[in-house]
Amino acid sequence: MIIQYDLRKKEEYREVENLVRESFWNVYRPGCSEHYVIHVLRDDPAFIKELDFVMEKDGKLIGQNIFMKTIIEADDGRTIDVLTMGPIGITPELKRQGYGKAILDYSLEKAAEMGFAAVLFEGNIGFLWTQRLWLCKQVRNQIP
Repeated sequence: MIIQYDLRKKEEYREVENLVRESFWNVYRPGCSEHYVIHVLRDDPAFIKELDFVMEKDGKLIGQNIFMKTIIEADDGRTIDVLTMGPIGITPELKRQGYGKAILDYSLEKAAEMGFAAVLFEGNIGFLWTQRLWLCKQVRNQIP
C-alpha cells in the first residue's frame, strides 16, 4: 500500500471527488454532499495543500483525507491555530478493512509534524470512537 499526499494537479481532484461521492452515497441520507464540500474547500484560503492526502493500493485510488486551518478564539483574547479534518473517505468495497484507520493515523501524524496540537472532527462518531479519539468533554487536555 502506498500513501501519497499533496495532489499536484487539479485534474486529479475530480477522481478524488468521485471517490468521496461513492464513499458517502446514501450512507447518512439520500445522496450526499461530501464530494461537493471537498470541491469547494480546495478553493478556500484555509485549505492546507500539504494536508490533502490520498491513499492508493496497487496504483488505484482507494481513500482520501483533507484538512483546513481553523482558529479558536480563546476567552483571554488569544487565537489558537487548530485543524478541521474531513471528510475522510474510503472506497465502499474496502471499508471496514483498516484503510480508514491507516489514512487517519498517517494524516494525523503529518499534521502533528507541522505543529498542529488539536484537530476538530465532524463526522461519524462511531468511526472516530473506534479509532481511540475521544470527545473533548471526556479528555481534559490543555491547548497551548
